[in-house]
Amino acid sequence: MRLTHPLLTTALATLVAATAVVLVPSSSAWAGNGSLWINGRRHHNPSGCFTVMGRLSMTNRTNTAAILYRGDRCNSRILGALGPEQRNTWEFVGSVYVQ
Repeated sequence: MRLTHPLLTTALATLVAATAVVLVPSSSAWAGNGSLWINGRRHHNPSGCFTVMGRLSMTNRTNTAAILYRGDRCNSRILGALGPEQRNTWEFVGSVYVQ
């Protein structure tokens, strides 16, 4: 069934847009709060993909998990994850993703 009444269509579109604005948090809300140490380098409130390509020593002092990938763009095979307040070392990791 098609909506043909312009007022009803406008009201529905406004409701959908307002709901999307309320439900989608700002980009900073998605960043990990805290510090992520990658091979001795500190990343404060990390967010996104970090290329490593090799040996990885990581300490996760954020409130979210860091996902480890085989490739360099955080889009290949997942090797594992490092949860909050954990640390570990791996022989070969391509990249790390923090949401």
